[in-house]
Amino acid sequence: MYNNLAISLLLLLFFSACVSPKVVEELKSQQDEIHDENQQIKKENTSLTTQNTELLYNVNRLMSEIDALIADSVEQYKSYISLQDKYDILNQSYELLSAKNSQMMANRADEVKRLLEELQLSKQELLEKEDELTKIEESLSIKQTELLQTQKTLEEREQKVIELQSAINRKDSVLNALKKRLSNALLGFEGDGLTITQKKGKVYISLEEKLLFASGSWQVDSRGVDALSKLSNALESQQEINVNIEGHTDSIPFGGRGQIKDNWDLSVLRATAIVKILASSSSISPERLSASGRGEYFPIASNKTVEGRRTNRRIEIILSPKLDDLYELLNN
Repeated sequence: MYNNLAISLLLLLFFSACVSPKVVEELKSQQDEIHDENQQIKKENTSLTTQNTELLYNVNRLMSEIDALIADSVEQYKSYISLQDKYDILNQSYELLSAKNSQMMANRADEVKRLLEELQLSKQELLEKEDELTKIEESLSIKQTELLQTQKTLEEREQKVIELQSAINRKDSVLNALKKRLSNALLGFEGDGLTITQKKGKVYISLEEKLLFASGSWQVDSRGVDALSKLSNALESQQEINVNIEGHTDSIPFGGRGQIKDNWDLSVLRATAIVKILASSSSISPERLSASGRGEYFPIASNKTVEGRRTNRRIEIILSPKLDDLYELLNN
C-alpha cells in the first residue's frame, strides 16, 4: 500500500512539471481521497485485526471446548457402551425372568385352577355333607322320637315281664306245692315204678308198665287203679292244672289182637284207659284231661336191653298249669 502511494507521489511530481495546475489539483484531490481511503482502510484493518484476534481467541476457546466435548463425548460413549452392555445383560436377565415369570404364572394359573377346582369340589362335598347332616339330624329326631316311644314300650314290656315273672313264680309255686302234694299222696308208689319230676314248668309223673298193666294189655290192674285214684283225688282241687296222659311202648312190634294192630294202637288205648279212670274216680273236669299215644317213638332208654325196654314201656302224666293269664299278658 505505501509503495503504491510513493509511486503515485513521484508520478505526481514528475507530471507536475509538465502539466497544468488544474491537473495537479485534481491529482492532489485524488491523493487526498486516496489518503483518506488509506486511513479508513487502516482503521478497518486495525478493526479487522482486533476482530481476527478475538475470533482467533474464540476459535481457540471453541477448539478447547470442542476438544473437551470430544473427550467428554468419548467418555460418554464409553459410558454409553458400558450402559448398553449393562442394558443388554439386564435385558437378557429381564427376558429370562420374564420367561420364568411367565412359566411361573402359567404354573401358578394351573395351580390356582386346580385349587379352585378342589375348592369347588370341597364346597360341593361340604354342601352334600350339610345335606347329609340335615338328613341325619332329621333322622336323629325321628330316632329320638322312636327311642322315646321304644323306651315307653320297653317300660311297658318291663312291667309286663315283671307281671309275667310274677305269674310264672306263682305257677312255679303252684307246681312245687303240687309236686309235694302228689309225692305225699303217692308216697307208697314212688320207687316202685313211679317217679315224679318237675321240669320246664311242668310236673311229670311217670308210671312203668308193671305198675298199671299186664304185658300187652291196656286194662289197668287193681294196684294201678289205687295209684290213679289217689292221684285224681290230689288233682281234683287243682282247677288251674291241665292233665295230659301219654302212652309209650318199647320197640318190639306188637303181635296184634283184635283191633290192636301195632304199638301205636296199644299206647293210645293205654292212655285213654288212664283218662277214663281219672275222670271216673274224681270230680276232675274232662276238659282238663287229654290222651295221646306215642308208640315207641319217644324212648327214654335204649331198647337194646331188657331194662331199657322195661323203662320205655310207661305212662307219663304231664301236669301243666293253665297259661291263660300269661297268654293274656303277652297278647296285651
